[in-house]
Amino acid sequence: MKLLLTRPERDAGATAARLVVLGYEVVVAPVTAIVATGDPVPAGDFAAVLATSANAFRTLDAEDRIRLQDTPLHCVGEKTAKVARDSGFQSVITGGGSGEKLVDDIKAAYPAGLSLLYLTGNPRKPVVEKGLRAAGFAVASVELYRAQPVTEWPGPWRSELADVDVALHFSRASVEVLLDLAGKAGVLSDLRRMRHLCLSDDVAVPLKASGMPLIGIADRATEDHLIALI
Repeated sequence: MKLLLTRPERDAGATAARLVVLGYEVVVAPVTAIVATGDPVPAGDFAAVLATSANAFRTLDAEDRIRLQDTPLHCVGEKTAKVARDSGFQSVITGGGSGEKLVDDIKAAYPAGLSLLYLTGNPRKPVVEKGLRAAGFAVASVELYRAQPVTEWPGPWRSELADVDVALHFSRASVEVLLDLAGKAGVLSDLRRMRHLCLSDDVAVPLKASGMPLIGIADRATEDHLIALI
């Protein structure tokens, strides 16, 4: 069985390695590239640091990393938490796999009114900031990276699409970019015959809107549960 991964190359590489061990053939054809913004991290004392993507730590300045590494860090998932630990963060708490659950975890762990630092990127959903500010927290957000659409897709992987069986999707934003690029390249028909397996209902929204007929959604928003759908 041949699988398609369109997430940024660094994340896709780790996932592809897992899938190859399981016996699948994998086409890694990213629709976006992660680019550091260079935006400065605000100074100040924060009760906790929040992150929803490992890209936050891959693009965090070394000086800021050292400054923040002893502050409690709350991550959405274990993959993000592992990259954070590997980069030097000392107190890493893993959440339940979604921005909504991260908000609940923070509300349960800290009194309202404290200052929090959110290491994030663009695009993103406003779930974390809106939820915590509504609960009375002061949230300072810094966009450390952006997911930049590639200029041409599928490029060198075009011939590979003809016999891909399943596409795995990890974010709504990347699916939106994929559909746009595929339409411009005239390869939407290839996507229509694939099964599309999505990390969550939200990820699947653009696929449903575009009329993709074969869509599956993971029981929980984790890579393990998504792979289990295959």
